[in-house]
Amino acid sequence: MIGWLNGELAELDTLRIDPRDRGFLLGDGLFETLLSENGTIRRVRRHLTRLQESADLIGLPLHKTDLELLTAMQRVLAANGLQEGRAALRLTVSRGVGPRGLVPPVEAAATILITAAALGAPAASCSAMIAQTVRGSGTVSARIKSLNYLDSVLARREAAQRGVDEALMRNCHGRIAEASAANLFLVRDGGLVTPPVSEGALPGIQRAVVMAAARALGIDIVEAAVSDTELACADELFLTNSLIGICPLVTLEGRKVGSGLPGPVTGKIATRAGALD
Repeated sequence: MIGWLNGELAELDTLRIDPRDRGFLLGDGLFETLLSENGTIRRVRRHLTRLQESADLIGLPLHKTDLELLTAMQRVLAANGLQEGRAALRLTVSRGVGPRGLVPPVEAAATILITAAALGAPAASCSAMIAQTVRGSGTVSARIKSLNYLDSVLARREAAQRGVDEALMRNCHGRIAEASAANLFLVRDGGLVTPPVSEGALPGIQRAVVMAAARALGIDIVEAAVSDTELACADELFLTNSLIGICPLVTLEGRKVGSGLPGPVTGKIATRAGALD
């Protein structure tokens, strides 16, 4: 596979990241995961806007325009022959090399890496459990796609050990924040409920698209804290991220959600969301 590192296209096994890079040593950086469909990068402007806002929040200068990053991603797709079908793009940005210690360098030169991989069709549905690993809330890292994803890694490890697809994560107050790599939505009495960012939910790109789709369909949507009891009472559940789109969650902790099949409200929103960019 061919990647793009700081302007250079080359085979991944020949690319070199400095061992003093703060992304490697400290998780000091950001990433975006984007979906390409037949060479078109979906919702790329939303992703690059979030990346820039997150970089501004942590004081990480990108020194690249949106057009430069878009062009680099298109080059990676072309170099890997991924201009047809579905592909996953990963745009990783670290603060680059700095002196030993935590204080960021005054003159930071970001390390930017772009990779891509072929992606199959999204799953028709998924299963999940509730992880013991807790997700932080009210912190900067909970609101951005930080390179430090250890909590999510541990939660997904729990899910794998249980033989399910995903892990829902509680925040420090014991309420459900999101899944290890997806936002969560509940369908209740025909309306939607999703945990707010203040509860530890990442402001996901697909999450925003779903909320816009619901409003366009006249479906009520509320951002509210979600307890285990509310999960158990939901008519439907679904997870969202840029790669899976909208995935019905049909089994939770070994029990059926609703009928145990993808629900009608989920399907309606998925159809409407697919047309939004």
